[in-house]
Amino acid sequence: MKIAVLPGDGIGTEIVAEAIKVLEVLDLPFEMESALVGGAAYEAHGHPLPDATLKLAQEADAILFGAVGDWKFDKLERSLRPEQAILGLRKHLGLFANFRPAICYEQLVGASSLKPELISGLNILIIRELTGDIYFGQ
Repeated sequence: MKIAVLPGDGIGTEIVAEAIKVLEVLDLPFEMESALVGGAAYEAHGHPLPDATLKLAQEADAILFGAVGDWKFDKLERSLRPEQAILGLRKHLGLFANFRPAICYEQLVGASSLKPELISGLNILIIRELTGDIYFGQ
């Protein structure tokens, strides 16, 4: 299995580094290749989703994507901002859904600002559509 490793910026690089350690412990035949994306790609190549990164993602079986974005890129024109990398991948790869599980473990019920009777036993999956409307101006 070929995995495109796209660490992104800031905390994304830290999270992806730890995820790679987990994958390596599994001792499975993963082939991992890294590329720049987001602000790191903009700084190195002048675009948040360089053609080489997109090509790598298109040829991969899976993508390990970190986080993108940093306040220092806030003044860039919209098409060059780091978040355009994830939007570009979604568009070019036809990715249309985001799965967000929300679980509240019993040990954490007291840490919530919600009433215990509302949060206790929470186990839901939120599915978000990611390709139309506000994402691409349609």
